[in-house]
Amino acid sequence: MNKFLFLIIFLSVGLLAFGEAAVFRDVKGKVEYQLAGDDWMPAKVGASIPQGTVISTGFKSTAALEVMGSVIQVKPLTRMMLDELVRSASGTKTGLTLLAGKVKAEVKPSSEASATVFNVKSPTATASVRGTGFEFDGANILVGHGDVVFSNQWNIARSVQGGEFSSTGRGASVSPPVPVKPAEKPQITANGGSEQVDAMFQETPPSTTDGPSPPATDYGLNQVIDIYGDELIIDSGALTVVDEVKKAKDDSLDQQNVVPTFKLNLSIQ
Repeated sequence: MNKFLFLIIFLSVGLLAFGEAAVFRDVKGKVEYQLAGDDWMPAKVGASIPQGTVISTGFKSTAALEVMGSVIQVKPLTRMMLDELVRSASGTKTGLTLLAGKVKAEVKPSSEASATVFNVKSPTATASVRGTGFEFDGANILVGHGDVVFSNQWNIARSVQGGEFSSTGRGASVSPPVPVKPAEKPQITANGGSEQVDAMFQETPPSTTDGPSPPATDYGLNQVIDIYGDELIIDSGALTVVDEVKKAKDDSLDQQNVVPTFKLNLSIQ
């Protein structure tokens, strides 16, 4: 009787919650993925990847993934893992771990009938969202629209709204949200190719022929870092390949710019 009851419970859980797959909707440059225990394989548009897959992008390489109606754009020099892809009677749950680099996501909002849970974590911070667009590099977050609960490894959290930026600190701090751009309107799409994905994330500003182009107000994460500098951005401590090259170059220039000093002793007879 106990075994029979266990079987019924097991089958019921299987019907209520089951694993989903992410689908590559766009691939540019060198993009690879690795299933648990397998070798790295090149990513192709239309390929489905399950929970537990690790994704890696190279220089000038990006990928766009559809995950249960949400869209994740994986930026260059990024490595992330699909920790959890589950659909159940109550809704969907997506969990990602950002190991290095940066992602930008457009998360499908929750409906009255079901909930959408979308979490992205790194060694230093976690972004928990419910229907929003955001950009996250593991330590800094820029929210396009909606609301993100942004917390660090000590579970200190702040609510970051559309158009706001926040960062985790070296200590136990999470910086107060700073408005850096107008909040965007939600853009939910997951079935398009590269052109639709590019338009969705506004990678290329629209060109105009009549008069000068309007001033840019949609700051990306890199622009925010350039504008606010070290007063707002706290280095997470994880150097990317680009950071390492830049550091080596800066160190070399510093050495070249050192002005030598001489001490001359004269003895006149």
